[in-house]
Amino acid sequence: MARYEKELELAKKFAREAGAIIMRHYARPDIEVSTKPDKSPVTAADLEANAAITKRVAAAFPDDAILTEETPDDPARLGKPRVWIVDPLDGTRDFVARTGDFCVHIGLAEDSEAVLGVVYQPTVDALAWAVRGGGAFEERGGETRALKASTLSAPGQIRIGVSRLNLDEGLGKCLAAAGMVDRAVRLGASVKHIALARGDLDAVLNLSPSEQEWDTCAPEVIMREAGCTVTNGDGAPFRYNQPDLFRPRGSAASNGHCHSLVLRVMAPCLPVP
Repeated sequence: MARYEKELELAKKFAREAGAIIMRHYARPDIEVSTKPDKSPVTAADLEANAAITKRVAAAFPDDAILTEETPDDPARLGKPRVWIVDPLDGTRDFVARTGDFCVHIGLAEDSEAVLGVVYQPTVDALAWAVRGGGAFEERGGETRALKASTLSAPGQIRIGVSRLNLDEGLGKCLAAAGMVDRAVRLGASVKHIALARGDLDAVLNLSPSEQEWDTCAPEVIMREAGCTVTNGDGAPFRYNQPDLFRPRGSAASNGHCHSLVLRVMAPCLPVP
């Protein structure tokens, strides 16, 4: 059996199950929203999808740790070589706003590196996945295709994905200073990351101070396997299952050909170390 074959098949199954839960809530006329201590929104869809995924992962892989956005962090994970990193509903703001741009993230990190990722967008029944060294794929409309990044690099050609509803003010200023505001494409959640892996975008930039490991783990594997480069705003690779979950230096993903360019665009607006 190929490495991670069981993990991948179950992660895909669990993501679809969580997506079905989310869509049941999405179909209701009213979405009740609560506010977490960090001021971010949470809904019953987040919590129910989270409970379903964590229960299934824990039963299937009892020796692994689980880190999710909607479950209190257990520091015991730091002593585990493998940790499942889950965002049961990435893009809660888009879910509440009914843009359709929200996804289920199920990622696996081993020895601090993201090695498996599944991202499911239930509104369009699009499932993207990858494992380290195995390529990236997307199933959409009953067809499965390999994902491959674009090759554009010129400032006047590249398309830069940014948040639809939560664009960081500093990133907006960076794009304006670089004369690239017209290159920005507003998309929600990790929909933009999969668009990058598909070749529909050339870069995705984020300077949100709230971005954490569960926001980047699953999509990073997919983007990397599609030929993308994924780093923080300083050009350093991400590490997972860390004591500090936040991404204080932002995140930059690109097709690789324009990575140095987008890092230069971000540099003036990165927080002072």
